[in-house]
Amino acid sequence: MKKLLLVAVAVFFGIQYTHAQVIQGTTSMKGSGDLRYGAKASLMLTDLVGKGLVDNTPAAGFQLGGAVELPIMDEIYFAPELLFSLQGTAGGADNIRLFYMNIPLMGKYYITDQIAAEFGPQIGILLSDNLESIFVNTNTIDVGIGLGGGYVITDEIYLQARFNFGFVKVIENVKAYNATFQVGAIYYF
Repeated sequence: MKKLLLVAVAVFFGIQYTHAQVIQGTTSMKGSGDLRYGAKASLMLTDLVGKGLVDNTPAAGFQLGGAVELPIMDEIYFAPELLFSLQGTAGGADNIRLFYMNIPLMGKYYITDQIAAEFGPQIGILLSDNLESIFVNTNTIDVGIGLGGGYVITDEIYLQARFNFGFVKVIENVKAYNATFQVGAIYYF
């Protein structure tokens, strides 16, 4: 797991290093055509959906991390992120808290200079959970898909909303999957 964390951090900073090699584009509200990077913070509503959980309800969570926006074509961007996320579910018997390092590999399409649609896969690496005391095995890798959009407020501030759905069972032998709705912002430097 330490090797995966090291690789993810190296990839994230390697993308930032390529900033000097990106070809200049035209200027607009969505950026200057150069690679951009920034800090991201989101509030989330998280849950585990599927079968096998008793009396679970959505729980509040959050994400903190970084984001990159790399131009591919005029309106199409590759927008990977590296996020530390508190997820899980609340409720009677199933109060589960999961701390992930998530790596969304989003494609971003600017419909207008201010409005963008986002879609792409997400890989999550479980860093810790609160399930050690009940002797269950959690999967250390989560793979899912994200769908959302955003709105450019200024050249530096981008508001964002996204749904993420996991495809890997969170707990072995229980058909329950991560599901999140997030609302947040990216501040580009």
